[in-house]
Amino acid sequence: MKHLLSFLSLVAVFAAPLFAQDAAPEKKSLFTTPVVLQIPAETSIGAVWGVNGPAAGFVEYSTKEDLSDAKRVYACVPPLRSIQDNVLSVRIRGLEPNTKYYYRAATLPVDYPNAYKVTVGEPEFSAVHSFTTLGNKAKASFAVINDTHANFPTFKVLDKKVKSLNPTVLLWNGDTGEMTSEQYAVQTLLNPGGCAIAEDYGILFVAGNHDNRGPWVRNIDKVLIKRNPEERDSKYWSLGRNFAVRMGDVALIGLDTGEDKPDAHPVFQGLAEFEPYRELQTQWLKETLERPEIKSAPFIVAFCHIPIFDSDPNSNPGNIMEGFAYWQKPCSEMWSPLFKQYGVQAVITAHMHHFRYDEPTEDRPWAQFVGGGHSLAERYDTATVISGTVEDGELVIRVYKMSDDSIIKEVKFEKREL
Repeated sequence: MKHLLSFLSLVAVFAAPLFAQDAAPEKKSLFTTPVVLQIPAETSIGAVWGVNGPAAGFVEYSTKEDLSDAKRVYACVPPLRSIQDNVLSVRIRGLEPNTKYYYRAATLPVDYPNAYKVTVGEPEFSAVHSFTTLGNKAKASFAVINDTHANFPTFKVLDKKVKSLNPTVLLWNGDTGEMTSEQYAVQTLLNPGGCAIAEDYGILFVAGNHDNRGPWVRNIDKVLIKRNPEERDSKYWSLGRNFAVRMGDVALIGLDTGEDKPDAHPVFQGLAEFEPYRELQTQWLKETLERPEIKSAPFIVAFCHIPIFDSDPNSNPGNIMEGFAYWQKPCSEMWSPLFKQYGVQAVITAHMHHFRYDEPTEDRPWAQFVGGGHSLAERYDTATVISGTVEDGELVIRVYKMSDDSIIKEVKFEKREL
């Protein structure tokens, strides 16, 4: 009997962890990423987040922090509300310019075994956050990151810096990564390195050449929603990534330089049409610069990924078959005359993985900032954050080097002559 009791005691010791493991598993959150605000404008904004699907969802928003009179907008592809496995998106329209709103997102689990049976569970809510719409009275403040290339340790440092600047908008100036799958896109663009990158201000995405690559890139609109169609003439609906918004005294214009090789390059196997895409953008740009809220802005700043100027005559201009573009001569030939005509003061670019500043000249009266790379090391491709704020009637653009958080360039721009 003594041996039997010892044996049973031994069994109990080893069995206890097994019984503990059989306890009810911890319930997983229906959210796989934080909410990311996108495409901010004067009267609208988008909200996108990852989900453990299948799931539906909505956003509640109000000018009151307690959301006591909140309106609700569902993730929807009319006439149906969305059910998605990985990501949900909501477009909020009808907002007032220059106004602070509070919001929270909700995710609802959906069981849909067949066409005659569907069960929708209780919603799980995000925390309450806020955003401020754009407009000519909004706080003029932006921050720019670029060439992050899914380097998440660097991204955490960039995110911390951007949050300390607390901009009205964040511009992600291209080369976020190559879209290999939906799950990769969701985690890279909505939760890079575990960062809640845009819960309290909207992101304006500017496509880079690497953002056009990968087997899933043709589905990227699920994660990076395009501009609202009502923001432009129907002939420009294909230009869903371009933007022109007024933020206080500053007009922000986003352009897409496309790939860093000609369309005829064998790497594309005949599947690229960036050349007519750039030409259409040029028509849109000319009309956009005539819009009253843009034309009357005291400051105009343009954003694109690949530089559109390089002083080195040996730099690859992007229209030859060898190598890859150091700058986009075709874009420069189409856009630079318009920048000069309408008084664009600065163009903020990326792509080269090291900071460079090109002073304006008589023939090219706009300055060009080229952002850094994705490294935190003190070397050629060290990362940067570029900020822009209106201070004492001037636009001040500062470039921060993330290896030591020092300011490596500060340029002040006076108001345009209107």
